[in-house]
Amino acid sequence: MVLPSSVKRFPLMWLWIAIVFLASGMIINCVQLLLLPLWIINKDLFRWLNLNVVYLHWCQLTFLAEWWSGMEIKLYGTKEDFDKLGKERAICLCNHRSDVDWLIGYTLADRAGVLATCKCYMKGYLKFMPIIGFSWWCTEFVFLRRNWQKDQKVLDKSLSTLKDFPHPFWMVIFAEGTRLTEAKLQASVEYARSNGLPELKHHLLPRSRGFSMTVQYFKDKVPAVYDMEVAFPKHKEPNLTRMLMGEGNEVHLWLRRTPLQDIPCDNIEETSNWCKKAFQEKDKGMSYFFEHGRFPADRMEYPRKSKNLIVVLFWNAILGLPLVWYFIPVILSGSTASLLTAAALALVGYTMIKVLLHFSDSKKGSSFGLKPSNGVTKSVPPDSSPAKKQP
Repeated sequence: MVLPSSVKRFPLMWLWIAIVFLASGMIINCVQLLLLPLWIINKDLFRWLNLNVVYLHWCQLTFLAEWWSGMEIKLYGTKEDFDKLGKERAICLCNHRSDVDWLIGYTLADRAGVLATCKCYMKGYLKFMPIIGFSWWCTEFVFLRRNWQKDQKVLDKSLSTLKDFPHPFWMVIFAEGTRLTEAKLQASVEYARSNGLPELKHHLLPRSRGFSMTVQYFKDKVPAVYDMEVAFPKHKEPNLTRMLMGEGNEVHLWLRRTPLQDIPCDNIEETSNWCKKAFQEKDKGMSYFFEHGRFPADRMEYPRKSKNLIVVLFWNAILGLPLVWYFIPVILSGSTASLLTAAALALVGYTMIKVLLHFSDSKKGSSFGLKPSNGVTKSVPPDSSPAKKQP
């Protein structure tokens, strides 16, 4: 987006983005609330209306990546695989290397036309996040507790419901269970050594139960698994703060499609072994990337679309003018009550920014994958819990 970088770095611009995101999200939540009774009457109609409504909110995030920050996404794969994007259901097996892997996946989903039908496994408390948590719940995200006995029942119920989902969708699984950090990688390597497992240099050992159960449920309903590998030049990982400041990053994404019929689906252990071997291949691909600065596949052209830009301009038009007309008289009037109201609105927007930055910051992220024992950090066994998405 053509704006001077100094303007994008101005905190009031971030506040404005947050206020528009918050206000539009509240409108979307109200519409979703009104639509909820349709779930009982006509589930497919609810899903169709909801995915069209929720896109008007979520696409503001892909706008942030593609237009505001100018993120450059270099895609790798085959034309045959990319031609199928957005035209079929898929299970997406992703690595979790940065604070914004979820947003990079969102941008590809937006280009494929399935942003509003993306599903993820997420930590249970995230459904209580203001605004976006309710949207996730309405869009049938799966919320887990990292307790296999409880999560198995949740997965059983959620996946059974999704079997009859009438639109192409992506079920996104981050099988490592948490974002990669040096400490977690070291713990994963130590666990692999002590248990005679192959060591991974660039990934955590996958927690494959969630993936295996998903494949079992969808083996007759989903035609393929998309292996998505995201990488960045060393020490240049993107995050939301830099995106808000308009700093574009170089991102590399390698997509490989495997037909589900080529994956052992009749036995949980065999499916789990396939997942582990897939991560060994992902690790080789990442080693190649760090050596050559690219993945060992053809570059693909899959350009961004202008739909998210148009939606953001629409929201700014219908919300911007009323807000400006409200704030100017408030500031000029000097009324204490009016100024307090305006300050409260600004505070809510600021808080929204802080909440999003907190949940996307790996330094404040989960300690999942680490378990202190006698003062020594060790990894939790890789199959002790299903995989989960952490934004």
